[in-house]
Amino acid sequence: LSKNIVICMLPGEKNSCQPHKISYKKIRHSSISLFFIKVEFQGERDAEPRKLWAEIGEGMSWLWHNPLMRFIAVLTFGLITPCSGYVLVIIILARNLHATNVVTGLIFAGGGIGSVVGALLVVPLQKRFSFGQLMIGTAWLWVLGWLLYAFAINPWVLLVANLVGFVVVPVYMMVQFSYRLALIPDRLQGRVNSVFRLIAFGSQPIGLALTGALLQFMGPVPTVIMLLLPQLFLAIAVTLNPHVRNAPPIGQVTLPIP
Repeated sequence: LSKNIVICMLPGEKNSCQPHKISYKKIRHSSISLFFIKVEFQGERDAEPRKLWAEIGEGMSWLWHNPLMRFIAVLTFGLITPCSGYVLVIIILARNLHATNVVTGLIFAGGGIGSVVGALLVVPLQKRFSFGQLMIGTAWLWVLGWLLYAFAINPWVLLVANLVGFVVVPVYMMVQFSYRLALIPDRLQGRVNSVFRLIAFGSQPIGLALTGALLQFMGPVPTVIMLLLPQLFLAIAVTLNPHVRNAPPIGQVTLPIP
């Protein structure tokens, strides 16, 4: 075996494969040095077995006594539930607009493209705007993105509407998720997040059933308008909520005493 490691750079770079002086001895010394690190990276954990319902109750209690996270859980529930049946809405709209199967597939692909764009915008937006500003802004953009479905006059407008509507989804989700991770104490992360997710996402089957019933009796455009109303109400509520508007930046979040 060679005493040096050959590192290959990216294709096209000058001298792409050249031996670098990284010897196995240096790697061995670096590995051994890890055993001398004495800093504790995790807090002490209670090894005693606990009852499942007690842990669920502890997570619910923390969430209930934190008004900011309690409201964000309700907000997420109110935005997710009416939109859970968006696939049904798009299928019916595309059929009414005489879209082919290929075009219908492109409409759904537009949502994926929008999600990628939104994911790329998360970090720059977090650096520029506060948590409260992002929550308020994304809530209103979520509402407007949903409303665009009602104005789809042809399949291509529907594609653009789906693309634009999905840009805001990863922004909203990642902003509230990162803030939640910073705010919840480490030992309660699993308990609180599981309760949060149950509240926020547990009603998706209800949203699907409700969307299907509304489509059956009202048609796609009236269904979009009806499902817009709870989202609009919550957009107004998050705008007026003092806990959201006065939330400290994520870098200044102080954990409450668990």
